[in-house]
Amino acid sequence: MATPAVKPVRSPRWTQKRLVDMLIDCYGPSSRGPIDVAAVANHAGVSAAAVRKWLRPQDGPPSRVRAGLPRARITQLQRARPDVEDANERRYQYALHAIDMIERGQTIPPWQTQGWLDPQTVAIVAVNGKPWHQVVVTKANHRAMLTLSRRAVVLQTVLMPNRFHAQVLAHHVMVRQQNWRVYPAESQLSIGRTQVWMADAPPVDLGDLATNWSTRTPQRQTGRSTSDGRSRIAT
Repeated sequence: MATPAVKPVRSPRWTQKRLVDMLIDCYGPSSRGPIDVAAVANHAGVSAAAVRKWLRPQDGPPSRVRAGLPRARITQLQRARPDVEDANERRYQYALHAIDMIERGQTIPPWQTQGWLDPQTVAIVAVNGKPWHQVVVTKANHRAMLTLSRRAVVLQTVLMPNRFHAQVLAHHVMVRQQNWRVYPAESQLSIGRTQVWMADAPPVDLGDLATNWSTRTPQRQTGRSTSDGRSRIAT
């Protein structure tokens, strides 16, 4: 399977307001203020004083003034530790290799016993209580979707032939949305922290991405929100 060239969408304009809002949402408050400065400093490998300097009000409206730190530092704040990012890349490469094996009629027993060769759902969801969207890979059954709908509103779903195709599609979603990523602290999001981006990013057409970049034609599903805010899946 050839690796497709999915192009990232253009970056947001990093104003002081966007930076501060991201840190508030991703780290939450501490006993001393609206942002857990110590947690931000620990993730970035800098002092708390350096973080407070980043947060210092600039001249002009925060929604217009550019954030006062280098783009590389912002990118660091949007990402997990390098070892976590590297593990995600290895998982993606393994999925590509597995798809090649499957297409040649080769599998290994653990894939079958763990259900990885069964159809899997890729969903884009809006995380409850946060201004984030997330891509999720889950089992293609009602129970799994019901569990997912308890923590997020399901926006789009696509059914993929197996777990590996689903993982590749989820990876492509994150490549496309990488400039809009956030990396929440575990206290703010416990599941899928490297698969989250800002909700005001350019939207993803999940079905189109799957059709264009997958070696199998996906079965599109539609997520419809009910009046109580929960998502109902119609196949």
